[in-house]
Amino acid sequence: MNKIILFFLLSIFLIGCSKEKPISNDSESVKTLLLNDTEIRYYEKIYYKSYGDPKSEKDFAELKIEYPEIISNGNSTDSINKFILSYLLNLPFNEDRITSFDEIADSLISNYISLQQEFDDYHTGWYIHANSNITGVFNNIISIASEEVIFTGGANVFYDLTYSNFFLDSGKLVALENIIFDNKIAVIENIGKELFEEMKSIPANQSLEETGFWFKNKNFSLNDNFAITDSGLVFFYNLYEIASRGEGTTQLFIPKEKLISLTKIY
Repeated sequence: MNKIILFFLLSIFLIGCSKEKPISNDSESVKTLLLNDTEIRYYEKIYYKSYGDPKSEKDFAELKIEYPEIISNGNSTDSINKFILSYLLNLPFNEDRITSFDEIADSLISNYISLQQEFDDYHTGWYIHANSNITGVFNNIISIASEEVIFTGGANVFYDLTYSNFFLDSGKLVALENIIFDNKIAVIENIGKELFEEMKSIPANQSLEETGFWFKNKNFSLNDNFAITDSGLVFFYNLYEIASRGEGTTQLFIPKEKLISLTKIY
C-alpha cells in the first residue's frame, strides 16, 4: 500500500458522533542538538488523540504524531518545518487539503466507531503512529527520518520510512544529483550494486530478477530515499519497492571511504 492508497482510505472516513469522548493531547518541549559543531534548537512536538483504551490492545483507535519544529527566524528552517508538517499531513496526496491532525484523528475514530456499530464482535484496535526525527547534520545538510506505522484492519501493518535532506542555508531539498559529481553517478551505482549483491548473497551467475528483486529496466538503481551522514550514505527501500513483502525492507549503506572523489561532500 502506498501513501496515495492510504490517504484514499482515510479520506473516505465518515465524520460521526462518538459514544465515548476521545482523549486528545498536544504538547511540546524544547530540545538542543549539537551535531558536528552545529547547534540545532527545536521544539519536540507531540500530538495524541485516542478513543477507548489503547492499553487494552482492543476496542480502541489511536493517533500519535511526534515531530521537530526547528527554532529559527530564518526562511530556510521555516521551509524545512513546513515540509515536515506537509509530509505528516500527506498534503501532496490530498485533494481536500487536510490542514490539521485533528481531521485525521476524527476520521480514524469515526470510521472505527462506525465499523464497531456495524459488527458487534469487532474488537481489533486501530492505530496510526508517525514520527519525524533529526538524524544528523553534516556539511551544511540536515537529514530527517519520517516513519509511519499504521494498522486499520486487514492482514498486514503498513510501514513506511522516508529520509529527507535539506541545505541548512537555503532550506531546499537535497537531491542525489546535488551531491554527486555529474560523471560519477554511474560509478556510485556500480558500487551500490556490488554492496547490494554482497548483502543479499546474490550469486555472480544470477540476475537480480532471478533472485526475486525487481528494479526499473531490470537493473540495480539507487533510489532517492537516502540519508546523508558523516560516515556515508544510507539508502532505504520500503516494503514492495524492490521485492515482495516477505523480503522485508532493505537498508543499503555506502561508506564514505568508497565515495571520496565521487561526491561533493566527502
